[in-house]
Amino acid sequence: MAKLVEGQPARLDVGESLACRIIGFSGPEVVLALESQPQEEIEGGASAYLLLESEGRLQALRGEVDAPANGEVVLHLTDDIRLGQRRVFSRAPIPLPVRVRAGGADWSSVTRDVSAGGVCVARDGDAGQGPIQLTITVADHDVVAEARVVRVTDSDLGVEFEHIGDQDRLLLASLALAYHRPR
Repeated sequence: MAKLVEGQPARLDVGESLACRIIGFSGPEVVLALESQPQEEIEGGASAYLLLESEGRLQALRGEVDAPANGEVVLHLTDDIRLGQRRVFSRAPIPLPVRVRAGGADWSSVTRDVSAGGVCVARDGDAGQGPIQLTITVADHDVVAEARVVRVTDSDLGVEFEHIGDQDRLLLASLALAYHRPR
């Protein structure tokens, strides 16, 4: 589970992403101070995600808002986080154009799934040895990341990000969360 630290910056995703700071916590209850007011009032019982960066990794923890009041929100974490789980991030089957540079080769493809920690790419070339560079196009923005190959099949290439900008990681996390958000 992500380490929670008083004063730690985070983001609360309640349909809009709000900058906040962790004030304190007790078990699954996390008290957050919002740094800006939401466009719409946050209601008790609303589903939310707490986005945290810990040791260079972005983590999204699901919860329910217990008591919003005076610029503070109490979030009851509902995720069943287990030590040693394989995936830290939610994945979503979102096809995005991607350019892969690996071992001197350069080829275009599409993502099969996206997360803040990595992607699965339809394999259209050789992954080669060593790190690869990905350029993932999201609307009119290019997410550029260095990654390492963690899985290769005849049709897919699974990669884990080693170097990616914080805002780009947050963008991919937001896409995955938006995909899984109830409509």
